[in-house]
Amino acid sequence: MARTTSTQRGASRRTTRTASSGSKSRGASSSRSRKPPVRSRASVSRAHRPAGPWVPIVVVALVAVLAWALYPALRLQYIASRSLASVQQQYASLAKSKDALRTEVMDLQTPKGVEDTARKDLGYAKKGESVYIVVPAGESSATPGDGSGVTTASAADLPVPSLLQQLLDLFFGVDQSSPAVAP
Repeated sequence: MARTTSTQRGASRRTTRTASSGSKSRGASSSRSRKPPVRSRASVSRAHRPAGPWVPIVVVALVAVLAWALYPALRLQYIASRSLASVQQQYASLAKSKDALRTEVMDLQTPKGVEDTARKDLGYAKKGESVYIVVPAGESSATPGDGSGVTTASAADLPVPSLLQQLLDLFFGVDQSSPAVAP
């Protein structure tokens, strides 16, 4: 029995199809002259259909619904992160002042530190010394210092928020002027 190749099998299939069709002549049965079958609209798969104008509308509507649903959670998260940053900044400021006070206490525990503090803050002088106090024009106090030794942070010491942070504050309705957490 002789084996047939795939080319021979394909050729025999083509000849049987054309012979059964009856409308074409035997000489015109080559595959080059055959036209592909015309597909109806129902036979075109959904993957090949162009997207309608409603697809962008549905996408925009989905994004809007997601934004509306997630806004409260995102707002709370943003407020919490701002509050955390504020508390961390206050903690760093308090730790810095704690270190300054600890250093001042250690200095006051020595006789030299007590003498220096009394001279600087209270205006004391040793026997035979004269003390001159120079008061600036706008100041009316007769004592050289206020005695506390602790400096407080002013509004100029606070960091300036970035443009992005200002926009997020506006978007989420966070008041920038008031601190997030009261001390």
